[in-house]
Amino acid sequence: MAVASPNGLGADSAHDAPEAYGASRIRAIGGGPLAGARLFRSCDLSSIDAREADVIVRLLGVRSIYDIRNQSEVAARPEPYLVGAKTVALAPSAETRRKDTGKRLVAGVIDAYGAPGERMVRNYRRYVSEYPLIGTALRSIAAEGVPALVHCVNGKDRTGVLCAVLLRASGVHPDDVMADYLATNQVNAASMRAEAASLGAGMTDGERAILQSFLEARPAYLDAFFAEVDNAFGSFDRYVREGLRLRSDQVERLAALLVR
Repeated sequence: MAVASPNGLGADSAHDAPEAYGASRIRAIGGGPLAGARLFRSCDLSSIDAREADVIVRLLGVRSIYDIRNQSEVAARPEPYLVGAKTVALAPSAETRRKDTGKRLVAGVIDAYGAPGERMVRNYRRYVSEYPLIGTALRSIAAEGVPALVHCVNGKDRTGVLCAVLLRASGVHPDDVMADYLATNQVNAASMRAEAASLGAGMTDGERAILQSFLEARPAYLDAFFAEVDNAFGSFDRYVREGLRLRSDQVERLAALLVR
């Protein structure tokens, strides 16, 4: 993975690796150098230091941070206040259950989630109906027109879907949308290895395969989301209009924010 230094945000990264920076692994939505970008994605900001905060606010110019974690996740990993940027907390309105995945990703229990990837495919299908915050966030980003950062916990699933919707609605080719989604596997590679080693202790090979399916971003997951969009709304365009309530002028503003 190419990692940007705070003094070299405009440096070209390798063509086969996304450019990311810091503990929050911040990167531009759609990929490319951080310098010149106005829309960003990351994991949560709970571990950032003063230098990274300065990069986010002063060098990247982020003015709005969209935190799409649920209330229990926010309480477990509180984030520092960044002077110069506001945080917009968008907890999933339909998520009434407390996440318990961490308690079930253990040997002898994890197989309750079914075959590898089965639970994640269901989760991604649920995002279509249970995450109206996607539309809320995108309408706000379009209205403000300022550099913005979106994140959940690991910046993989909820953030991945939101960014994929933003890119596709803005006219980005589906192959590039998928590439941006899957780049999370490179950005999160070190943390994924650490989690696999920590949580996988005592697991059988079959259980480790299920565990890995939770840690990775996979094409089947994003495909399941877009398939459910088509199933529920008939087309992606109708989902944008009726599900997300995005007007054409708002979509144009989002697309303009992606232009460097």
